[in-house]
Amino acid sequence: MPDALTVYSARDPGLSVSQIIKVMRQPLPSHEIEGGNFRKWAVAVCQAEVDHRERDYLRVERALGLNSDRWDFPNDVSRGQYRHEAHAGAALHWLTHLQAHETTRRMPFDFSTWRLWSAERRAAWIARRRYFWNGFLTEVRAYQSARKEAGL
Repeated sequence: MPDALTVYSARDPGLSVSQIIKVMRQPLPSHEIEGGNFRKWAVAVCQAEVDHRERDYLRVERALGLNSDRWDFPNDVSRGQYRHEAHAGAALHWLTHLQAHETTRRMPFDFSTWRLWSAERRAAWIARRRYFWNGFLTEVRAYQSARKEAGL
């Protein structure tokens, strides 16, 4: 019984391994949720996309009989990655920065409470929070539009 790589290569000899991976990948089904907390929804959906991307890639990798070491080939996961999955990962990246920044208000490293912060320090903190929040929102919106463009 030939493996999937042999089957796809025989069917279309012009396809590279990356293209075969793209053909075999399957997007996560729709998961639109109405109402509720936007941030919690975005985190749950984006994390589900990132987890699905990894599991689906490993499924395709097994089907093709590939065994790539993630340390030797760090871009393997991005092969066959859908645009919406890339935006989901980027949204989570922005969120980690946002959450770390918000922590500095709740537990500042100099043990100074928000009430004792100077007006300049508060303004700088708020501006930086807006920057991180905007990055997070931009990526979540890009994720949503990429899913719509893909017809998902």
